Amino acid sequence: MSDKILISEPHFNSMVLIKSWPDSSEIMNKILEKYLSLSQLPKVGEFIFQDNIYCATLSPGHIMLFSFRENLCPEITKIILPEIAAIIDVSHSRRGLRIQGKSSTNLLNKGIAINLSEDNFPELGVLQSSIHSIGIILLKLEPNNYLIFSYRSFFDSFYAWVIDSAKEYGYALS
Repeated sequence: MSDKILISEPHFNSMVLIKSWPDSSEIMNKILEKYLSLSQLPKVGEFIFQDNIYCATLSPGHIMLFSFRENLCPEITKIILPEIAAIIDVSHSRRGLRIQGKSSTNLLNKGIAINLSEDNFPELGVLQSSIHSIGIILLKLEPNNYLIFSYRSFFDSFYAWVIDSAKEYGYALS
């Protein structure tokens, strides 16, 4: 693994938030399990990558799907009725950064007061927090390899914070 922190901006084509109604979460889960060919959805605070789709469970009944594929939202709205869950296309409202390298966890801990060690936040973990007063969704792809989403309107400020904070470790843009 590089001594420098590697910073890149993946461009996902589809991103969808799904929030089930309190009495329909089991139905929604079954539909998504079938759609993703899973025996069960990830537990709260976890994500999986299946059929080129990331599926993250943010809280009970609250799922985020994102992919490099097009048309994820239209596919989901065909199989999950409005009576089961709210489906929101957030493809154009979020941007992501991938941060990796042996000092990436130290970099993130400059702005987030959560223990990101393997014991506390293992691979395939997801959490919601804030860095530099900007709301984020953080996914741990593997040790020292993270994917972080922020709202598009705050992304430039978040990106500037990452670059400024990475200077002490050395970084490369890719």
